[in-house]
Amino acid sequence: MTIYPLRTRYSSKVVKLSNESVFVGEITTIGRRTGLPRTVELRLVYLDGSFYASSARVENKHWCQNMLKNPAVELKVGSDLFRCHAQLVKDDKLRLSILGLRDSPPLKDRVVFELTPNRSEK
Repeated sequence: MTIYPLRTRYSSKVVKLSNESVFVGEITTIGRRTGLPRTVELRLVYLDGSFYASSARVENKHWCQNMLKNPAVELKVGSDLFRCHAQLVKDDKLRLSILGLRDSPPLKDRVVFELTPNRSEK
């Protein structure tokens, strides 16, 4: 599946996505109490057309709680912006695979969220 950015911002920073890339991006969630956009910078993994973010815990991380309440998120990768649907990864094999790509050695107790880009028109 080919993904297309929602829009491209004018920026000199270009991130070339390839399978198993690890990079820093910005996730914008909608605040579960305020309804306002909230942006956080995270290390992400790109694998098979989806992006993955991880956290040591969900309880104390507002961005995690926001995604559970409202899974519609925006993801800025370099100069590209994607609208995505977020969901908690429940498949332990996939979760461990993502954590293995993200960290060496893998931090196996982390939770992982999958951010799947919405299909958009060219």
